[in-house]
Amino acid sequence: MTALLLAALLAAIVQTPAFEALEPIPAAAQGDAIPACTVDRRWCALIETDETQERQVLRLYDGLPGERAPVASHLIESENSEGFWRPGAILRRAESDDVILGADMELQAMYSGGGGMSSYRTLVRFTPGAAPQEILTVPLSGSLMIRACFGEEDMKQRAGACHDEYEFAAELKAEGDAFPPRLTYASTATTFPGRVSRNEDSLAKPPLKPKDLVKVVDAECSVRRVFTFDPATKAYVPDAPLPDCGDYTVP
Repeated sequence: MTALLLAALLAAIVQTPAFEALEPIPAAAQGDAIPACTVDRRWCALIETDETQERQVLRLYDGLPGERAPVASHLIESENSEGFWRPGAILRRAESDDVILGADMELQAMYSGGGGMSSYRTLVRFTPGAAPQEILTVPLSGSLMIRACFGEEDMKQRAGACHDEYEFAAELKAEGDAFPPRLTYASTATTFPGRVSRNEDSLAKPPLKPKDLVKVVDAECSVRRVFTFDPATKAYVPDAPLPDCGDYTVP
């Protein structure tokens, strides 16, 4: 009985989907792109810039690139040509070739007196006999500084805090043994000094005092959501809509 229970437990572990880290394989680099593979080299991912230099192509290989042709390719439209994509993680089910690949995109922008960066995660499903499908895109991080002082008077009014600062951090996790799995998403957003907004003129507010120089949590953009896969739309849907947090995620 003990042996049977152990065998059943091991079978359940093997069949449970899990996100796996994709490790870079520099020796298999294709031009400027370095592929990333699962530990057993069963699946490899490669992200390259296409001929327009403005879009990214995500390719999935059954083995190392260069040794085999890609199993599938997916074109990702990118409005920011300075952004880059890097492989993130792969979700697979042992008994099939149905896999979900996660990729991260980082956007950066610099401007007079400030700048910022943000990242997004996109999940793409590769199913045998079907075209690759984007099934989820969510913001993962953001860090922006907006200049708020243009002279000595401004510095006095701002109590020396001459930048509005926006910070955003989120985490995406897979849960359960279904495929595609349920995903949980949790984010935290903060601003400094105090509550600021990119839609308002900070200098139009009353002068700041030392007690105002604190970081505060933006409750609207600090959320927890559960995403489940909808077979009808072939995409993940949240249990409640995500708020618009462009103040933090659009450099």
